[in-house]
Amino acid sequence: MVFVMRKLDCGHQTLAEKLRELRRGKAITLEIMEAQTHIQKKYLEALERGYFEQLPEPIYVRNFIRAYTRLLGADETYFLELYEEECGACDLIGPLSSPRQKVERKKFFIWNNFLRFGVFGAIICALFVYIGFQVFSIIQSPKIIVFSPANDTLTHEAQLSVKGIVKGEASVFINGEPVVVDENNTFNTSVDLQEGLNTLVIEAERRYSKKSVIQRSVVFDPKPWITQVSYYEN
Repeated sequence: MVFVMRKLDCGHQTLAEKLRELRRGKAITLEIMEAQTHIQKKYLEALERGYFEQLPEPIYVRNFIRAYTRLLGADETYFLELYEEECGACDLIGPLSSPRQKVERKKFFIWNNFLRFGVFGAIICALFVYIGFQVFSIIQSPKIIVFSPANDTLTHEAQLSVKGIVKGEASVFINGEPVVVDENNTFNTSVDLQEGLNTLVIEAERRYSKKSVIQRSVVFDPKPWITQVSYYEN
Protein backbone atom coordinates (compact mmCIF):
# COMPACT_ATOMS: atom_id res chain seq x y z
CA MET A 1 0.00 0.00 0.00
CA VAL A 2 1.35 3.38 -1.01
CA PHE A 3 0.89 6.30 1.36
CA VAL A 4 1.00 9.79 -0.11
CA MET A 5 2.09 12.46 2.33
CA ARG A 6 1.61 16.16 1.81
CA LYS A 7 4.16 18.61 2.98
CA LEU A 8 3.01 21.46 5.12
CA ASP A 9 2.67 24.61 3.07
CA CYS A 10 5.54 26.95 3.66
CA GLY A 11 4.49 30.42 2.88
CA HIS A 12 2.05 30.94 0.07
CA GLN A 13 3.33 28.85 -2.81
CA THR A 14 1.40 28.90 -6.03
CA LEU A 15 0.21 25.82 -7.88
CA ALA A 16 3.00 26.26 -10.42
CA GLU A 17 5.67 26.50 -7.71
CA LYS A 18 4.38 23.39 -5.95
CA LEU A 19 4.28 21.37 -9.17
CA ARG A 20 7.82 22.41 -10.08
CA GLU A 21 9.08 21.65 -6.57
CA LEU A 22 7.33 18.26 -6.63
CA ARG A 23 8.96 17.29 -9.94
CA ARG A 24 12.41 18.46 -8.88
CA GLY A 25 12.05 16.58 -5.60
CA LYS A 26 11.56 13.39 -7.60
CA ALA A 27 14.58 14.30 -9.77
CA ILE A 28 12.55 13.91 -12.96
CA THR A 29 13.25 16.09 -15.99
CA LEU A 30 10.65 17.72 -18.19
CA GLU A 31 11.71 15.45 -21.02
CA ILE A 32 10.86 12.38 -18.96
CA MET A 33 7.56 13.96 -17.92
CA GLU A 34 6.74 14.61 -21.57
CA ALA A 35 7.51 11.01 -22.55
CA GLN A 36 5.56 9.50 -19.64
CA THR A 37 2.51 11.78 -19.64
CA HIS A 38 2.34 12.47 -23.40
CA ILE A 39 1.95 16.17 -22.57
CA GLN A 40 3.96 18.54 -24.75
CA LYS A 41 6.94 20.07 -22.99
CA LYS A 42 5.77 23.61 -23.71
CA TYR A 43 2.58 22.92 -21.80
CA LEU A 44 4.50 21.40 -18.89
CA GLU A 45 6.70 24.48 -18.73
CA ALA A 46 3.70 26.79 -18.89
CA LEU A 47 2.04 24.81 -16.10
CA GLU A 48 5.13 25.05 -13.88
CA ARG A 49 5.51 28.79 -14.55
CA GLY A 50 1.86 29.62 -14.03
CA TYR A 51 1.39 30.83 -17.62
CA PHE A 52 -2.17 29.59 -17.81
CA GLU A 53 -2.92 31.86 -20.76
CA GLN A 54 -0.56 29.69 -22.83
CA LEU A 55 -2.47 26.51 -21.98
CA PRO A 56 -5.51 25.02 -23.76
CA GLU A 57 -9.04 25.04 -22.33
CA PRO A 58 -9.40 24.27 -18.57
CA ILE A 59 -10.78 20.79 -19.25
CA TYR A 60 -7.39 19.88 -20.80
CA VAL A 61 -5.44 21.64 -18.05
CA ARG A 62 -7.21 19.57 -15.43
CA ASN A 63 -6.23 16.40 -17.31
CA PHE A 64 -2.64 17.68 -17.49
CA ILE A 65 -2.63 18.11 -13.70
CA ARG A 66 -4.08 14.63 -13.18
CA ALA A 67 -1.46 12.97 -15.39
CA TYR A 68 1.32 15.10 -13.88
CA THR A 69 0.48 14.32 -10.25
CA ARG A 70 -0.27 10.64 -10.84
CA LEU A 71 3.15 10.12 -12.39
CA LEU A 72 4.79 11.76 -9.38
CA GLY A 73 2.61 9.91 -6.85
CA ALA A 74 0.96 13.07 -5.53
CA ASP A 75 -2.63 13.75 -4.49
CA GLU A 76 -4.32 14.90 -7.71
CA THR A 77 -7.43 16.15 -5.86
CA TYR A 78 -5.31 18.53 -3.80
CA PHE A 79 -3.64 20.04 -6.85
CA LEU A 80 -6.92 20.28 -8.76
CA GLU A 81 -8.37 22.22 -5.84
CA LEU A 82 -5.39 24.58 -5.98
CA TYR A 83 -6.04 25.10 -9.69
CA GLU A 84 -9.70 25.90 -9.04
CA GLU A 85 -8.75 28.36 -6.31
CA GLU A 86 -6.25 30.19 -8.49
CA CYS A 87 -8.05 30.12 -11.81
CA GLY A 88 -11.70 29.71 -10.86
CA ALA A 89 -14.28 27.26 -12.07
CA CYS A 90 -15.09 29.20 -15.24
CA ASP A 91 -13.81 28.12 -18.61
CA LEU A 92 -11.43 30.23 -20.63
CA ILE A 93 -12.91 32.90 -22.87
CA GLY A 94 -11.20 31.30 -25.85
CA PRO A 95 -8.14 29.26 -26.79
CA LEU A 96 -4.88 30.80 -25.59
CA SER A 97 -6.82 33.57 -23.86
CA SER A 98 -6.52 34.75 -20.29
CA PRO A 99 -8.75 32.98 -17.80
CA ARG A 100 -11.79 34.83 -16.63
CA GLN A 101 -11.73 36.31 -13.18
CA LYS A 102 -12.74 33.77 -10.62
CA VAL A 103 -16.28 34.07 -9.42
CA GLU A 104 -16.44 33.42 -5.72
CA ARG A 105 -18.96 31.01 -4.29
CA LYS A 106 -20.48 33.86 -2.33
CA LYS A 107 -21.32 35.65 -5.57
CA PHE A 108 -22.92 32.51 -6.94
CA PHE A 109 -24.91 32.21 -3.73
CA ILE A 110 -26.10 35.81 -3.96
CA TRP A 111 -27.00 35.42 -7.63
CA ASN A 112 -28.91 32.19 -6.96
CA ASN A 113 -30.80 33.88 -4.13
CA PHE A 114 -31.57 36.80 -6.41
CA LEU A 115 -32.99 34.45 -9.04
CA ARG A 116 -34.94 32.51 -6.44
CA PHE A 117 -36.50 35.61 -4.92
CA GLY A 118 -37.03 37.08 -8.39
CA VAL A 119 -39.02 34.05 -9.50
CA PHE A 120 -40.93 34.01 -6.21
CA GLY A 121 -41.68 37.73 -6.57
CA ALA A 122 -42.87 37.24 -10.15
CA ILE A 123 -45.23 34.47 -9.02
CA ILE A 124 -46.59 36.67 -6.22
CA CYS A 125 -47.10 39.58 -8.63
CA ALA A 126 -48.87 37.31 -11.12
CA LEU A 127 -51.09 36.02 -8.32
CA PHE A 128 -52.01 39.55 -7.24
CA VAL A 129 -52.75 40.51 -10.86
CA TYR A 130 -54.97 37.46 -11.26
CA ILE A 131 -56.81 38.17 -8.01
CA GLY A 132 -57.17 41.83 -8.96
CA PHE A 133 -58.60 40.88 -12.33
CA GLN A 134 -61.09 38.50 -10.70
CA VAL A 135 -62.14 41.14 -8.17
CA PHE A 136 -62.51 43.72 -10.94
CA SER A 137 -64.65 41.26 -12.94
CA ILE A 138 -66.87 40.69 -9.92
CA ILE A 139 -67.45 44.34 -9.01
CA GLN A 140 -67.61 45.63 -12.60
CA SER A 141 -71.13 46.51 -13.65
CA PRO A 142 -72.54 44.10 -16.27
CA LYS A 143 -72.99 45.41 -19.78
CA ILE A 144 -76.61 45.64 -20.89
CA ILE A 145 -78.06 46.37 -24.34
CA VAL A 146 -81.71 47.31 -24.90
CA PHE A 147 -83.02 46.45 -28.36
CA SER A 148 -86.48 47.94 -27.87
CA PRO A 149 -88.04 50.30 -27.21
CA ALA A 150 -85.97 53.14 -28.55
CA ASN A 151 -85.75 56.29 -26.49
CA ASP A 152 -88.57 58.86 -26.94
CA THR A 153 -90.95 56.28 -28.38
CA LEU A 154 -94.62 57.16 -29.04
CA THR A 155 -97.10 54.30 -28.76
CA HIS A 156 -100.89 53.88 -28.75
CA GLU A 157 -100.73 50.46 -27.02
CA ALA A 158 -101.19 50.15 -23.27
CA GLN A 159 -98.54 47.41 -23.12
CA LEU A 160 -94.99 47.73 -24.38
CA SER A 161 -92.48 44.98 -25.15
CA VAL A 162 -89.00 45.48 -23.69
CA LYS A 163 -86.22 43.37 -25.21
CA GLY A 164 -82.52 43.26 -24.56
CA ILE A 165 -79.41 41.25 -23.65
CA VAL A 166 -77.02 41.32 -20.70
CA LYS A 167 -73.39 40.20 -20.75
CA GLY A 168 -72.76 37.27 -18.45
CA GLU A 169 -74.92 36.10 -15.59
CA ALA A 170 -76.81 39.01 -14.06
CA SER A 171 -80.18 39.97 -12.65
CA VAL A 172 -82.32 42.40 -14.66
CA PHE A 173 -84.96 44.75 -13.29
CA ILE A 174 -87.40 47.10 -15.02
CA ASN A 175 -88.70 49.82 -12.74
CA GLY A 176 -87.62 47.69 -9.78
CA GLU A 177 -89.45 44.57 -10.91
CA PRO A 178 -87.31 41.47 -11.69
CA VAL A 179 -87.28 40.22 -15.26
CA VAL A 180 -86.62 36.64 -16.40
CA VAL A 181 -83.29 36.22 -18.27
CA ASP A 182 -83.02 33.10 -20.43
CA GLU A 183 -80.02 30.82 -20.96
CA ASN A 184 -78.80 33.05 -23.79
CA ASN A 185 -78.73 36.03 -21.40
CA THR A 186 -81.59 37.72 -23.26
CA PHE A 187 -84.79 39.07 -21.80
CA ASN A 188 -88.19 39.89 -23.31
CA THR A 189 -91.05 41.15 -21.20
CA SER A 190 -94.10 43.43 -21.39
CA VAL A 191 -94.74 46.45 -19.18
CA ASP A 192 -97.98 48.35 -18.58
CA LEU A 193 -97.95 52.02 -19.56
CA GLN A 194 -99.79 54.95 -18.13
CA GLU A 195 -101.21 57.67 -20.32
CA GLY A 196 -98.68 60.32 -21.06
CA LEU A 197 -94.92 60.15 -20.42
CA ASN A 198 -93.51 56.90 -19.01
CA THR A 199 -89.90 56.46 -17.87
CA LEU A 200 -88.52 52.92 -18.00
CA VAL A 201 -85.51 52.28 -15.76
CA ILE A 202 -83.73 49.09 -16.87
CA GLU A 203 -81.09 47.83 -14.43
CA ALA A 204 -78.67 44.91 -14.46
CA GLU A 205 -76.44 43.80 -11.58
CA ARG A 206 -74.47 40.92 -10.19
CA ARG A 207 -73.80 40.11 -6.59
CA TYR A 208 -71.23 42.61 -5.22
CA SER A 209 -71.16 44.47 -8.56
CA LYS A 210 -72.21 47.97 -9.48
CA LYS A 211 -75.49 48.46 -11.35
CA SER A 212 -75.81 49.18 -15.05
CA VAL A 213 -78.71 51.56 -15.63
CA ILE A 214 -80.42 52.46 -18.92
CA GLN A 215 -83.47 54.71 -19.20
CA ARG A 216 -86.07 54.88 -21.92
CA SER A 217 -88.76 57.58 -22.30
CA VAL A 218 -92.03 56.33 -23.81
CA VAL A 219 -95.18 58.40 -24.48
CA PHE A 220 -98.48 56.51 -24.38
CA ASP A 221 -101.31 58.20 -26.31
CA PRO A 222 -104.46 56.03 -26.20
CA LYS A 223 -106.31 58.14 -28.85
CA PRO A 224 -106.14 56.62 -32.33
CA TRP A 225 -105.08 58.69 -35.21
CA ILE A 226 -108.01 60.53 -36.99
CA THR A 227 -108.08 59.79 -40.69
CA GLN A 228 -109.54 62.43 -42.97
CA VAL A 229 -112.25 60.91 -45.20
CA SER A 230 -113.46 62.69 -48.28
CA TYR A 231 -117.13 62.27 -49.46
CA TYR A 232 -117.99 62.57 -53.07
CA GLU A 233 -121.44 63.88 -54.01
CA ASN A 234 -123.34 62.14 -56.78
